[in-house]
Amino acid sequence: MDIDRPPSTSADQLWREHATDLMRFATVLVGPGDAHDIAVEAFLRAGPVAAGDTVANPRAYLMRAVANHANDLRRSRERRWRRDLAAVGPTATASPDTFLDIRRAVCTLCAISAQISRAVDNEPRRALTSVDNGNVRDPSHRCGKGL
Repeated sequence: MDIDRPPSTSADQLWREHATDLMRFATVLVGPGDAHDIAVEAFLRAGPVAAGDTVANPRAYLMRAVANHANDLRRSRERRWRRDLAAVGPTATASPDTFLDIRRAVCTLCAISAQISRAVDNEPRRALTSVDNGNVRDPSHRCGKGL
């Protein structure tokens, strides 16, 4: 037995076997910036249980622990984000008027409709429709010139 090397425990052996897979999985879930922290913290929580005799598949148990810890991190960040937005106040986060474009379009259509109405009222009845080379035309296109 070597004095410089402590004896290998089952948790230590478990980490050596599965650390690479846990890191890859954590990287997929949270990105490379937080992957190491997530994998290590999840292993520290679940490692002693996974190293015991009660867990049939320690790798799957550790992977689930990493997924759970990644979800905890995501939920924590969402709560912090909502809390920060609430602290800023509703005036800073108020959305712009989403119906502004619709209101402007309706006002424009009302004005055009009124101009067409006035133009049609001023036209004699026989000029409301005319036949030109076999096509029936509506003279309301004349109203658009003043728009």
